[in-house]
Amino acid sequence: MSTRRQLRVAELIRQELSNLITFDLRDPRLALISVTRVQVSPDLRHANAYISSLEGEEGRAETLAALRHAQGFLRRELGRRTDLRYVPELAFHFDDGLIQSQRMSDLLDEIAEQAPAVEADAAG
Repeated sequence: MSTRRQLRVAELIRQELSNLITFDLRDPRLALISVTRVQVSPDLRHANAYISSLEGEEGRAETLAALRHAQGFLRRELGRRTDLRYVPELAFHFDDGLIQSQRMSDLLDEIAEQAPAVEADAAG
């Protein structure tokens, strides 16, 4: 269970990382990504940033490599832009929640398309 402080720090880091990645990093591998959420450890020393990409799964390794390469810059800029006493170590992960929700939506659409055929067979 996250405390209110953890949630506030996580949201602050999410907003700042989004801005930094969008406006300050010039790496073309990071063009179509967004920071979906951030989880901060109870001691506020570590942060897991979850990202999503419009490119899908093809460029995952390159995207993570680009973020790891920019990690020092991102952490330093977070320190400059926030009033945090200690800037957490950053770890980047892909957020599979969006992919899973899209898959579930596709499955539900498929079931909805098949439902009239099943009802017709049962009635006939």
